[in-house]
Formats: sequence, C-alpha cells, structure tokens
Amino acid sequence: MDTNDFAYDFDAPDSDWNYEPSRADLFRQIDAPLYTTDSDGWLTYYNDAAAQLWGFRPVLGKARWCGSWRLFEADGTPLPHELSPMAVTLREGRAPRGIQIGLEQPDGSRMAFMPYPTALRDGEGAVVGGCNILLKVERPSLRVTLRRPLRGRPTLRAAQLAGMHRCSA
Repeated sequence: MDTNDFAYDFDAPDSDWNYEPSRADLFRQIDAPLYTTDSDGWLTYYNDAAAQLWGFRPVLGKARWCGSWRLFEADGTPLPHELSPMAVTLREGRAPRGIQIGLEQPDGSRMAFMPYPTALRDGEGAVVGGCNILLKVERPSLRVTLRRPLRGRPTLRAAQLAGMHRCSA
C-alpha cells in the first residue's frame, strides 16, 4: 500500500474528529440540577434544572455556596449558606454524602433534596472549585414534613460534628 495515495489534513477547522466539548456543553446534557462554583464558593455556572429547583435564577458571581433562596435542616431548622454542603466541601476538601436538606423557593414552597458536592482540583490537588448535583427527594412524606426530624438520617450539623464522611442513603 502506497501511503502517498492518502491525503491528510490535520488543520481542517471544520473537522470534528478531535472535538472536545466544553464543561458547560457537557453539563447542559445532564438533566439533574447541577451547578459549579469557584474555589471561594461564588457560582460560576448552573443549568436550567437547577434554576427550576431553586425557583429563580441567581446572578453568577453574586450568589455564594449555592443558588437556593433558603436552606433548612431536615427538622426545619434554618441552615446558613456558609454551612451548606458545598461550603463544607470547598473549605474542608471533603464531601458530605447521604444527607437530606430542604430548600425554600422565593414563593415559599419547600422541598427536600440530597446534595452531592464534589471538589474540583488542579494537577497538584488544590481545590479550584466545586460541582454539585442536587437530587430532589420525590417521596411526598419527606417534602411535606420538613419540620420533623427524619428518622435514621443525620442532620448536616450532626454529621459535621461527628466528622462523618459518608452516611447511608
């Protein structure tokens, strides 16, 4: 086979053989509510599903730790944003898992969800940002009863105080 019979054009700008989508392009394909932050916790991206869950569209770079209007422990106790799972992940480099918390939308409606924050790290291992997928709890009994403690599930503060890294979900 004579290799001179083949024409290679590695500089073709319209060639998609080596296409690599941006992070935002990849995140847009995920149906679950998802957002990212920088290393200080300022929102840098969120998808439409996250805006729908939050009930509004926070301004990028102005909202910190998460886009939720208000957060609550499972027992209804207000949870300051600076103690949210994303804040813990970015400050401590560990990700609280298996925790259910509640959010309140600007219209006053509340719902339970499970956050799955993950620290984004550079080549040396330093935290450069965070990514969080929020899974809405679809069991109506949990959505309605955010004021009562959930049996068998620790609150976020209890998990932080106990130094828990993983909770059974």
